Amino acid sequence: MKVFFSYQGTKQQHFLTFEVSSSLTVAELIEFDQIHKIISSIDHKFQLAVNSEVLDGNFKPLPHKYRLREGERVEILRPLVQDPKTRRLNKV
Repeated sequence: MKVFFSYQGTKQQHFLTFEVSSSLTVAELIEFDQIHKIISSIDHKFQLAVNSEVLDGNFKPLPHKYRLREGERVEILRPLVQDPKTRRLNKV
């Protein structure tokens, strides 16, 4: 099955496609060499998400329990550079 990986940093952007087995978890996917190199170069705290839904253990399972399905996108989310509410107030 085909799954995707995405990281949109301030200095680097990555979008990768992988052909993987149907029983792969998110934790196993991020151990792939290409993704592991990207993660090791990140110098800030990040969260993992699947199709923009954070894997926090509350609403979605943690990465080591979440089994990927065909066409899903694993994302590394970075902290916001600027608070959206503050930005809107400054524009007014």
